[in-house]
Amino acid sequence: MENGQEVWIISGVPAAGKTNTSKALASTFDRAAVISRDELQGQIISGNVWPDGKPTSEADLQIDMNVRNQCALANSYLHHGFVPICDDVVGKQQLDVYQSKLKTSAVYLVTLNPPYAIVRQRDADRPAEDRFANPARWNLLYQYIETLNGIGLWFDNSNMTVEQSVEYILGNKTKCLVN
Repeated sequence: MENGQEVWIISGVPAAGKTNTSKALASTFDRAAVISRDELQGQIISGNVWPDGKPTSEADLQIDMNVRNQCALANSYLHHGFVPICDDVVGKQQLDVYQSKLKTSAVYLVTLNPPYAIVRQRDADRPAEDRFANPARWNLLYQYIETLNGIGLWFDNSNMTVEQSVEYILGNKTKCLVN
C-alpha cells in the first residue's frame, strides 16, 4: 500500500488487541512504524507512575507527556515518509492532543471494543508479567474510551482474527477519519 500523510490511532482497553492489530495494520503499508504509549511509559526508569498509579496528578502528567511524545515521534515518521500507528488507550482529552499536535489532517481512529469477558480471557492467556488483571481499572477505562463513542471506527473484534480486523479497518477507512 502506498504511504500518504496519515496517522493511525488504535485504541481500546488493555487486552482488546491493540498491539497485534497495530502491527498487522503497519505491515500493510510500504513503510510504517508502531508507536506504543506503554513502551514510552516503560522508558521512564526513575519516577515512573503508570496510568493507574499514585499520585494521580503525576500519572496524569505522564499520560499527557507520553501522548505528546507519540505525536513528536509520529511527526518525525511522517516527515520521513512512514505511516505512524499509535497504540494507546484514547479518551477525548488525548484525541484533542493528537489532533492539535499531529502535522497532518489525516488522523484515523480505530477503537477495538470487545466485550469485557473476552478481554479478561485474553488477559488471562498472556504471560504472567504481561497481564493487566485489574477489573476496577478496566471498568474505568471502558468509561474513558466511551468519551469518544461515535468518533472514528468502533467495532467488536472478538470473533475476528487479527487479519480480519485489519481487513475490516481498511475496508471502512473513511469511517476512521477524525480530521
